[in-house]
Amino acid sequence: MRVNKYNIGKRRKKLKALRKELESTQLKAFHKMLPARRIRQIYKGNGDCFRNRLLTPPVTVFHMLNAAISREKSFQSAWHNIGQTGRSDRLARARQRLPLNLWQELHEWSIKQIGDEFKPEIYWRGHRVIGVDGTGVSMSDEPELTKVFGKSGSKHGASRFPIARVVFTFLLNPLIALGHKIGPYKTSENALFSELLKSLQAGDLIIGDRRYAGAPRYVEYQRAGLEFITRAHHRLKVELLKVIQVLGKNDLVVELPISPTYRRKDPTLPKSIPVRVIKTRIKIRGKKTSIWLVTSLPDGRKYPAAEIKLWYKRRWKLEGLMEEIKISLGADILRSKKEAGIYKELYSRVMAFNLTHWLIMKAGRKHHKAQERISVSATIRLTIVYSLKMSTAPDGQIPLLYEELLEKIADSTVSSRPGRSEPRMKKRDQKHYSILKISRAEWRAINEKSEYVTKVKIRA
Repeated sequence: MRVNKYNIGKRRKKLKALRKELESTQLKAFHKMLPARRIRQIYKGNGDCFRNRLLTPPVTVFHMLNAAISREKSFQSAWHNIGQTGRSDRLARARQRLPLNLWQELHEWSIKQIGDEFKPEIYWRGHRVIGVDGTGVSMSDEPELTKVFGKSGSKHGASRFPIARVVFTFLLNPLIALGHKIGPYKTSENALFSELLKSLQAGDLIIGDRRYAGAPRYVEYQRAGLEFITRAHHRLKVELLKVIQVLGKNDLVVELPISPTYRRKDPTLPKSIPVRVIKTRIKIRGKKTSIWLVTSLPDGRKYPAAEIKLWYKRRWKLEGLMEEIKISLGADILRSKKEAGIYKELYSRVMAFNLTHWLIMKAGRKHHKAQERISVSATIRLTIVYSLKMSTAPDGQIPLLYEELLEKIADSTVSSRPGRSEPRMKKRDQKHYSILKISRAEWRAINEKSEYVTKVKIRA
């Protein structure tokens, strides 16, 4: 059989042009922060090689980031947003070809770039201040995912969908997701956080709620070379502790005993550890209450109590940051149907979060605006719009459009509303559909059978 070399060469040329178009049009506003060449370097550095496919690693990475910030949160909508169409099976295979190590290294590389660019903003008195908190994410009701992650249980029975537990660590200044660990729902947040401790640096300052408190946890932090500020454990009676030093009113250095139960499990634990306790008033669900903070920073002059209180108050921003990842970027319900796909999809959401906040930080520094006052939702919308503009603009206009994007982001500010509290209640009723308590496959099998019987009776 004769092979028409002219047609083969023409097809290759067309494929090369289309591949170049896809790489240059997807989320072009992020290309300066996450160059396609860097994605290729990391991909090849892992010993992986790819054919000259249409869906190359840079195309697939930006496609998944696009799916995270698009309104519909679907993979197909991300394809349509750049004026392209593609088959779902091809997109699924392209995502499967991306190794998980690629996402991990891309995340670490981007954190390093942000740290180098905004180093003065990250450190407080020589410490990186890191907030920690956990949440849950849902996913498709697939047997593989149910086996890996499990379902939550209550008096009403098991949940209808698999749920994974996720612990996040955030740099509280600037607001960047430093790391995350995902595991089965039955895994505790403390167990997941113990894995995250390995990725932290000596001297980092951890800020957590009561879930991350307790003398054995404090010893674990200190052995890892970490400092901490947490709310006192709910069972801790500060008034009964032995006072070592009085630093001020409601500011004491005390001796915190470790329960014999924990010391029997781990004989290396000491009988007690010295910690500093500070009493403060905070607002919880609209009501002011007094609580004790426990910290490993004993020097009252170097670490004033007022600043420690402010840092714990800043920890409440974690709720908003996790809401951005779950709601604004669609990590609340992950769409992948395989275990590996869940890990990659969550990484893509976290990467989209960091790139969005990176843009906000650049815009805030350039136009002298506070990062916390810039709207994240407006930044996401402007990123999508200006990415489309950049994809069709001549090369000479792209730097001008990028500067215009930063200016627009800096102008999209939200007002400061201290003390604002909103109830977690819905005002608009949902549609009154009945709940499907079995899988869709089971429902189809039952209804197909009943439909077949009805048709037979009619014919008879």
